[in-house]
Amino acid sequence: MFTTKALYHWNQAIATAFAPFSKPQARLLSLFSVGVALARSCTLARVAESLWWASGKADSMERRLQRFLANPQVDWQAGCQCLAHWVLGQVLCRQGRVVLLVDETSLAHHFKVMAVSLAYRGRAIPLAWWCYPQDHYPMAQTKLIDTLLGWVAPALPPQWEVLVQADRGLSNSPTLLRQIQKRGWFFLVRVQRGLRLRGEADAQSVGFGDRLTRPGQEWSGRVTVFPQAGGLRCRALAYWGKGHQAPWLLLTNYPPAQAPWYGWRMWEELAFRDFKSTGWQWQKSRVWQPAHANRLWLVLALAYAWMLSLGTQGACLKKVRPELSRGKSRRHSLFALGLRLFRRARELFDKIVRAFDFVFIYQEPGDEKTVVH
Repeated sequence: MFTTKALYHWNQAIATAFAPFSKPQARLLSLFSVGVALARSCTLARVAESLWWASGKADSMERRLQRFLANPQVDWQAGCQCLAHWVLGQVLCRQGRVVLLVDETSLAHHFKVMAVSLAYRGRAIPLAWWCYPQDHYPMAQTKLIDTLLGWVAPALPPQWEVLVQADRGLSNSPTLLRQIQKRGWFFLVRVQRGLRLRGEADAQSVGFGDRLTRPGQEWSGRVTVFPQAGGLRCRALAYWGKGHQAPWLLLTNYPPAQAPWYGWRMWEELAFRDFKSTGWQWQKSRVWQPAHANRLWLVLALAYAWMLSLGTQGACLKKVRPELSRGKSRRHSLFALGLRLFRRARELFDKIVRAFDFVFIYQEPGDEKTVVH
């Protein structure tokens, strides 16, 4: 069971990381995130019931949580920036390269969320997001994505190489790709098969989808795309992996980029699943007003980052790892390991390097050997 002593330390960590928030806001944010992790749900009634040991009556606690979500003084945009600084400030990145994933998800017919997340060890940590009614963007889609990237940008060390990935529904815009380039960043995005390409030696443009005809084929080349928008020179990658129903048709301005790297984008889908059915049960929240949902996402993203930090230590700390899983290879996601460690807080928190701060050890796919003694 999580203890009042542990809650005190988590409160202190939140107060430091979310300095723009008032003390009551920071305290309730920390309590809310603990309740979500204990309940494994963001349904307010269940969160309130899980906090009986810290708050007394469940009904009173539920009302406090409702007021937090409805409070316009809780600045979720500032919260995104604080969370991005906290997460990225603790990333141990040996490669000097990080991947930002841009994707959109929805809560049934109620609203959608655009999110920018850090690709991290098979999952994705939301750093900035915006909730809005179905098909009613708060601004042009390209501007919305660039705005979210702008919230994250100040938290990124200038020496890091930043690679942005996006799917077909978001990336078919030369404006967005140029905005990414202006930041000094790189892109690896999937585009529609009907996009026309003009190679350096081609007399006329051809359809991108015509480059491959069957699974197992690959192709790459320097091309010019979007001629109607002034033309954009980049590299095209076509990759039809075995078992894939369709090829990946990709554009990139990052010289080392390889087509299989696009598989990292799927990590954000797994994170969305953790937010829903396998983790925080977001689909049952009944928080349907976008303004309230923005604040709820702040709580969920904070609790999720915390569980991934604990999972990192559970996977990488030699003195903790045997307590959570068997064998030398990792059989569970970092999120699952983090939840296990959180459940055993009383016995194992004294073995964790930084239980109430963040530890993120970045890795490239396939690197499962990082163990800290």
